[in-house]
Amino acid sequence: MDLSGRLTKAKDLLLAGEDESEVPDVIGYQDVRHQWERGYRETLEQAIADGACGPDSTNIIDFPKTDLTVRPLARFSTRDRLIYDALVFTVADEIDRQLHPGVSSYRWNRFRGEPIRWWSNWTSYRAKSLQAIRSDTSLRVAYLDIAAFYEHIDVAILGDDLEALGGDQRAAGHITNFLSRFQTINHAWGLPQGPDASGILANLYLTPVDSYLARKSARFLRYSDDIKVFHPDWSELRDLFLGVNSQLRSRRLSISSSKTVILDPQDARERETDIRHDSLAGAIRYGRPRAREDLVNYFERIAKEGAFNGNQVRFVLGQLSRIRDDRAVGWCLDNLTRLPHAITHVFKYLNAAQSRTPEVKSALVHFLHSTQSAAHPLIEQRVLRYFIAMGIKDERVKEAAWNILEDRNRVDYAREFAARYIGENASIAEAQMLRHRFEGETNTAVRRAVLVALYEAGYLTTRYRNEIRASVPGMEWLCNFLATTPRISRPRIGPYAYF
Repeated sequence: MDLSGRLTKAKDLLLAGEDESEVPDVIGYQDVRHQWERGYRETLEQAIADGACGPDSTNIIDFPKTDLTVRPLARFSTRDRLIYDALVFTVADEIDRQLHPGVSSYRWNRFRGEPIRWWSNWTSYRAKSLQAIRSDTSLRVAYLDIAAFYEHIDVAILGDDLEALGGDQRAAGHITNFLSRFQTINHAWGLPQGPDASGILANLYLTPVDSYLARKSARFLRYSDDIKVFHPDWSELRDLFLGVNSQLRSRRLSISSSKTVILDPQDARERETDIRHDSLAGAIRYGRPRAREDLVNYFERIAKEGAFNGNQVRFVLGQLSRIRDDRAVGWCLDNLTRLPHAITHVFKYLNAAQSRTPEVKSALVHFLHSTQSAAHPLIEQRVLRYFIAMGIKDERVKEAAWNILEDRNRVDYAREFAARYIGENASIAEAQMLRHRFEGETNTAVRRAVLVALYEAGYLTTRYRNEIRASVPGMEWLCNFLATTPRISRPRIGPYAYF
């Protein structure tokens, strides 16, 4: 696949994953889709040919892992993200050829020229783990986890790995330069978290660990930095653990002591087999007696205990949606700020509970006007996105959106959706204020959103659009798209069925 094809593949995957994106684009990249064959792709090709591979700017988002912890998620500009993905796709096939069969994460489909979907990889990893434990009841399992894996990857060492890989050395050099610049312009280090491309590179970085375990004839599985080693003898597992630790130190990595453990066979089987979730899901799927009652009891126990485990929340909301039960609506609304790590599933559930929309709307409006809103920008963004997706017009929401948009201390991804909500519901006077906001805005992403808002407010004249295209760098593609008088689609929250 040539560079043009790799860029197109990167674009297609970016668009396909937008509904599940952790930080979605304010218009779902409609401008990129429309302008792709009208010069956008060729501009990226030329940038790579010239070695101008970026990144020009990056936002580091504290994305929730649990209700208490976060991970640094890199949000690139669309240009930078597509270039990064395309460059890594250039070397991905060769990286995948180096991987042991026990590695399940971020595998490469050589025939389609794209990453295999994460869900397929994860399902395979879990199935292989269960098969290993069930096939031999004497096996103990060493669970090894690497501390802050992506952040501690040494870009210089990774660059050496890429050079030794052979293949397209120009692409390898561009990747190393991209990552070096990523560290220079941000309070960040290691690999940018978020893109699948980083997972592909991370696999290359851990091949010495895989090779060590294979050379020792160890039975192991790996999904990114989660490693499982199977052996009946505790001492043998400990020796393998020490050898892995030595390999990791040579790569500037270290074991996470809190997540690393050797479990006896019975404990390992219990850890690998989520009996409650599997049996509940099966009972609900096949309509077995008491399935609904068992699910309700499970949810009520979680609610009573105040449990905010992400896997539990995602499971129970998905199953309640399956049986069209809205009993968790109030709980989700009451605990919104404790559920940021499950926020996508929370809003799928709230969106599906159509009969409770007035209650949901009231609670979310109250959230936007509370002090909690600014402290939880990811939730703030999702609330605004919900109102846009639902087509809900409300003066109180618009007032909150103005407050968010005008606050330069707010994060850009919340301000972008605030601008779009205002644009959809703006009066003439407010449209004039949006124009003033556009001209005074310094953040490129927010400026793009305000330009969309001006268009949706009916206040983007041909003269003014052409003036912006000629004088404001980075806006030409959006201006070209808006010149076709498109209908800007609303976000999709799905896929839970309405009930």
